[in-house]
Amino acid sequence: MTPRRRRPCLVCGTLTRNPSRCDTHQREWQAQQDRTRGSAHQRGYTQAWRTAAAQAVAQHRTQHGNWCPGWRVPPHEASNLTADHVVPKAAGGTDDPENIQVLCRGCNSRKHSITTD
Repeated sequence: MTPRRRRPCLVCGTLTRNPSRCDTHQREWQAQQDRTRGSAHQRGYTQAWRTAAAQAVAQHRTQHGNWCPGWRVPPHEASNLTADHVVPKAAGGTDDPENIQVLCRGCNSRKHSITTD
């Protein structure tokens, strides 16, 4: 694995290995996000969700290995699998197993950015 290239923080310009902000400004940005939209727990992502998500990812890996079914891209190998709500919680989705799908982080982010715009 190659080390991440250092990048300037979007706020202060300090070089960091983080994607966009130095540690200090990332914490500040996250705190602002939490104030604006509420923390994960406040939005309903409780221990029950974390348990259901972990079970969904484990079951997926047992059946399919490290393969993402893809979202608007072909299926592909991916070790960074995550659980995702088919119907988002914000739209009334539940933590029932029928409403959980497994995607890699990239597909999960792609789906989120398209479905929330």
